[in-house]
Amino acid sequence: MPVRAEHLVGRRAELALLADALAGIGARPPTAVAVTGEPGIGKTALLAELAARARDSGHLVLTGSATELEADLPFSVFVDALDRHVEERAPDLAAGLAGGTRAELAGLLPALSDATVHTGMPLQHERYRAHRAVRELLELLATAPGLLLVLDDLHWADPGSVELLAALLRRPPAAPVLMALGLRPHQAPDRLSAALEQAHRVGALVRVEPAALGPDESRQLLGPAVTGSAAAELHRRSGGNPFYLQQLARSPGGAGARPAGPGLRDAGVPRAVAAALAEELAALGPAARRLAEGAAVLGDPFDAELAAAAAALDPAAAPAALDELLRRDLVRSTELPRSFRFRHPLVRTAAYEGVPGGWRLGAHERAAAALGALGAPAAARAVHLEQSARHGD
Repeated sequence: MPVRAEHLVGRRAELALLADALAGIGARPPTAVAVTGEPGIGKTALLAELAARARDSGHLVLTGSATELEADLPFSVFVDALDRHVEERAPDLAAGLAGGTRAELAGLLPALSDATVHTGMPLQHERYRAHRAVRELLELLATAPGLLLVLDDLHWADPGSVELLAALLRRPPAAPVLMALGLRPHQAPDRLSAALEQAHRVGALVRVEPAALGPDESRQLLGPAVTGSAAAELHRRSGGNPFYLQQLARSPGGAGARPAGPGLRDAGVPRAVAAALAEELAALGPAARRLAEGAAVLGDPFDAELAAAAAALDPAAAPAALDELLRRDLVRSTELPRSFRFRHPLVRTAAYEGVPGGWRLGAHERAAAALGALGAPAAARAVHLEQSARHGD
């Protein structure tokens, strides 16, 4: 099924907030904008659009992205954003940086690591000096009309980067600098969340939270080749998540797959979506991962105690495991007490398909037994017996 190249549709309110922040860069607060939301909702696309508009307006744009594999490398997201540009401009910058500032930056940016003034002082013991050095560097780089510093995927940022960002939010550069931040709020470290909340409270940061696309926006994103019932079905299955929507459209039979039943045999999760969701599930602790798998066997909505029974999880470990799933926004509460559902049907599918077949067989059997012990009707148990019944049952 043909799909148009990725582009922004809708997002008028979100783009208006970003444009307003860019227009006021250096003249008034805010000094940062944070684009937050669930995976695939369009955070990176919005940041890319902001960067493109800033370049068109003559701003210097520097971009960096945190990665899960570099979560232990100090200041990695700032190195990603600044190092190449600093290396290209090293001769010009040398005259504008004081010796002490260059020394601190030499301990942070590889591009300056051969600076003759580097003292070799352990950076971790002089963090405030490193923060001040980066602030001075940004001020030097922020010539008119200003600097846009884009830092994406900050939920994976290392502690040094989080601490440096918090320092820049508390005491922003005295220059036209706008920091544009992208992150998944439910996976962000507590210290980062606290720093963003404090900045938002004092008016230094604007939050931009892209919502799911509506049916008309989904149809527009898919393009004229996908119309009618196919577009409606893709919107339903994706929940308006742009990434899921496009990947489902690209997969064979993406709009034709039947709604997933208890066994999820016809769910048809595209490979890219499955990989992204597997990454989220892999970050869970063992108990939370097992509870998610038991819940996937039960289906949406699910009871946490029954999910623990299906997963053969110690009931005493279930509350903490559920808290982790809620904190990471993999599952959400419903209007009914003790009832929960997955953030998206595809999250459930990924959890279900990620377990070995033998374990899944046993989980369905345990679910049927737990439901039977509660006196559940035969129809509720039948969907699990269908997946686990022995010969003669």
